[in-house]
Amino acid sequence: MAAPRAVCRPRSAGHAADDVRAFSAHPAARRVLDLAHAMMPIPTRRALLKLGTLPVSSALSGCAVQPGGQAAADLEHAPPVALPGTRQIDLAAGTRRHRIMLAVPPAPPPAQGWPVLYLLDGDLLFALAAQLMRNRYARGPGGAAPGVLIVGMGHAGGQAAGQVLDLDARSQDYTPPAPGPATSERGRPEGGADAFLDFIDAVVRPMVARAAPVDAARQTFFGHSYGGLCVLHALFTRPGGFQTYVAASPSVWWRGGFIVQEQERFTARRRADACALRLLLTQGAREAAPPADPARAAIARERHAGEHLQALIRGLRGTPGLALQFTSFAGADHGSSMAPAVQQALAWAAGDQA
Repeated sequence: MAAPRAVCRPRSAGHAADDVRAFSAHPAARRVLDLAHAMMPIPTRRALLKLGTLPVSSALSGCAVQPGGQAAADLEHAPPVALPGTRQIDLAAGTRRHRIMLAVPPAPPPAQGWPVLYLLDGDLLFALAAQLMRNRYARGPGGAAPGVLIVGMGHAGGQAAGQVLDLDARSQDYTPPAPGPATSERGRPEGGADAFLDFIDAVVRPMVARAAPVDAARQTFFGHSYGGLCVLHALFTRPGGFQTYVAASPSVWWRGGFIVQEQERFTARRRADACALRLLLTQGAREAAPPADPARAAIARERHAGEHLQALIRGLRGTPGLALQFTSFAGADHGSSMAPAVQQALAWAAGDQA
């Protein structure tokens, strides 16, 4: 009679133990186990302690246990995930600690250097963008689409507090200086976007240029939500710092649509011979519909976000030297629109949309 096979199926811990006992009791299985035990050295307790665990009888959920399996690994204290071809550094600026992340394409750089995609909220979006960039090389460097240097810009304070984002730092760095209080309704500081953009120009971009060859004529700036507001502020107040701007679901409602006023001044100053710039505005299609939750619906009515966005788009159409595109992602809301927006930003940075 053939030895019984371990079959994958949903089993309780008690059923899994019964399976092991039944397997071990079978004569043919007993002979196999005796032979295996005779050939396998018996570890000392000291050796097991060096491994950080003692052997236990356990089973994966859904599969009967296999005799002689490894001792359980200590995943709880394992090191954090590391992405290939990436690095990061924390930099102090004022009272903040900024985290700068870099992903370099796995190929020789082009003669003119790499195009660069600068991402706000790098704590959330850098890993996604870095992997999407590496996906371009899945068939090898010879058949790859154009590569892009990915620079994620985040804050170290969030991780120190056990959170992904440092919300206070984000609120301060991504909002423009504007009339009114220096803090939000939640008490978070606001109005520090100019200082943050100065930090990017004076510290981050030179550091990136020292780390890898870059194409200064192909620089893309991406932000989502408050980050999208910061991208628009950079375009309207210091145009030409980047060649391409991607504002995903920008918080145009902030301070009663203050960014629309900046847009009007920007458009009025543009001349026919102004440098060529590109702006991609994106939004989740569900953002345009009233929220089902009554409390959120009330906030949306108060903010008039849709009206401010439409006013922004109308004001930008026909602006000299500005190529404007608006994209709506079907089925996406404010949060889930981040991923397709990053994908579009990468395509624009690589020149796929040229």
